[in-house]
Amino acid sequence: MKKFRTVAIFTYPAEAQVMKGKLESEGISVFLRNEYTIAAEPFASNAMGGIKMDVYLEDFIKANAIVEQSDPDFTQTMTVSIKCPNCGKRSVREQHDVNSAKGVVETLRAALYSIIPFIDHKNYKCMNCTTEFDLNE
Repeated sequence: MKKFRTVAIFTYPAEAQVMKGKLESEGISVFLRNEYTIAAEPFASNAMGGIKMDVYLEDFIKANAIVEQSDPDFTQTMTVSIKCPNCGKRSVREQHDVNSAKGVVETLRAALYSIIPFIDHKNYKCMNCTTEFDLNE
């Protein structure tokens, strides 16, 4: 069973649809919660906590980067963003994501981690201070 993570929360359905289109054009599956209820009753948005944009856990970092890149001011409304536990920066990448790997060494390492998942390794790496960590630490 795949897990989801909320990337962003929107007040209006139109905002959510624009970002959904942007993410889907990058190959990321997006699921909007509360969209239809809030579209039918806009005043319910605050009471319901807004329209929640969820993506699969493995797409979270890529989706987070796209949202930040498209509108840096929007990051204030992000519900979850991964920060490095060492330096506090948000320049974190998933270690076994072949698509975001830079260079031959990172690509081979990402492929190895995805092929042999039982190798003991950390899932995330800070590109600022090179700290490797897991989210549950």
